[in-house]
Amino acid sequence: MIKMFNAGSSKIDEPEAAAAELLEQIKSHGGLLKNSVGIIACYYEFAETNILDILHKNLQFDIIGTTVMGSAVNSQYGIEQISLCVLTSDDISFSTSFSEIITKDNTEQVVKQAYAQARVKLDGEPSLIFALAPISAEVMGDVILEHLDAACGGAPIFGTLSNETSPTYEKACVFLNGDKHQNKVAMILMRGEINPRFYSTAISDKNIQKQAAVVTDSDGYFLRTINNVPLKEYLISIGVQTYGLASTTTLPFLVDYGDGAKPVALSMYSITSKGGYLGGKVPVGAKILFAEANYDSVLETAETTLKKVLEDIKKNGANGIFAIPCFTRLLLLSPNSENEMIKTKELIGNAAPFMLCYSGGEICPVYSATKRLLNRFHNLTYTVMVF
Repeated sequence: MIKMFNAGSSKIDEPEAAAAELLEQIKSHGGLLKNSVGIIACYYEFAETNILDILHKNLQFDIIGTTVMGSAVNSQYGIEQISLCVLTSDDISFSTSFSEIITKDNTEQVVKQAYAQARVKLDGEPSLIFALAPISAEVMGDVILEHLDAACGGAPIFGTLSNETSPTYEKACVFLNGDKHQNKVAMILMRGEINPRFYSTAISDKNIQKQAAVVTDSDGYFLRTINNVPLKEYLISIGVQTYGLASTTTLPFLVDYGDGAKPVALSMYSITSKGGYLGGKVPVGAKILFAEANYDSVLETAETTLKKVLEDIKKNGANGIFAIPCFTRLLLLSPNSENEMIKTKELIGNAAPFMLCYSGGEICPVYSATKRLLNRFHNLTYTVMVF
């Protein structure tokens, strides 16, 4: 059995007081079991204080974490918050690792080494991996996931990319205990009977184009032509305004990989006269549906996903919930940026302990037509793991 304890604090200018508040909240949930591990999601200014060292020193087990634009637990939510989750169990083993610095040239080697370092401390294959990866213009999150998926043989992987509020994310970081870095991966390997279930929804059905198009020329993440028409021309032909899209992430593409799994939402990171870069790979032959992301769609898809989660809990029970929505959803809600966190808190209520954090790129398995789990990278999506 696994238990999830959580805590939150908004005392951003008082790290010692914030740490004391978090520790008191964790203590109030009851005693820890034999094996424990922590996960932190925090506004970047918390990571610039000594709070990470204080928490690790007092809790005396490994804590991985990342900077985010906002987070929530059952008791509270906020943009400038630190949220702490503790997983504790007598019969589930936890093993952590923190990679070397990742570059474009060494990604595969570094990711596989980090996995191997955590794997060697377990007495068998992991049942679940929780991964935190850097947001980077040089190394795509989908590439990191691809190598971790290969290393673990397809064990379910759930997690997020780091992020923060500046346009260049120069203060975004991932950390293990007090050690933090812009370009490292942190992970927890878990072994035992966990029974994770996964849910993901990106765009409201009514906001999705009905007629699918086909990728006819692409190179990895770079999409050149759709239906044999250059990308920019195709977008104009269906009424999409391409002016000013040089750095947008709010144009969603739903990509169907043809394996029976639901289409995955990917953002267009940049667009030129020759094509555009997406957040994940777009192979030739994949079908694409275009969609519109807006305020109403964000709240509707959060509610749709959480209602499925609550049905699951009613049937199967739950020890905890992780919700990881894309930070672009937070931007689409402006100026009411906290409304998705509020809806999450209201809908989950006391059904189970939960932690929500906003993502620079969502890592969440989807189910194939045969119900096999496939690890996928998402954008603009509300992802959930219930266990």
